[in-house]
Amino acid sequence: MALVRFNHGNCMPEQSEYTFPHDLMNWFWNDYSKDFKNSSVPLANIVETKEEFRIELSVPGFSKSDFSVKLDGQMLNISGANAKTSEEKEESYVRQEFSNTSFSRSFRLSNWVDSGNISARYENGLLLVTVPKVEEAKANAAKQIEIQ
Repeated sequence: MALVRFNHGNCMPEQSEYTFPHDLMNWFWNDYSKDFKNSSVPLANIVETKEEFRIELSVPGFSKSDFSVKLDGQMLNISGANAKTSEEKEESYVRQEFSNTSFSRSFRLSNWVDSGNISARYENGLLLVTVPKVEEAKANAAKQIEIQ
């Protein structure tokens, strides 16, 4: 088996010079997280403290008015859309990678959260959604389970 250079595109080379129907080395060494990072879905961190959960979405280039945060039952739906304005200019693009962007993410909430006091703020390219816990959840903190 010969080692081949990593193909940053899809796993199927357009004109395969390999005897395999697909590039097995790229499949084996593929970084699947890069596909998620390059998609229009923003990456999220979920942080838990004793008092709350905090959802952090990486969404640079948006403004506060571009977001919608809705609670539908136990589903927290976060969406955003920013549109470029079409202005007449005397210049033309040689390469244009900025475009209209929209996304939607949903998070299922448990009964341990105080859904009436969810708050959100946008700062430095991060949308921070704070989901406080109910008092009962604060009293029943997570504990380490010993593996037998």
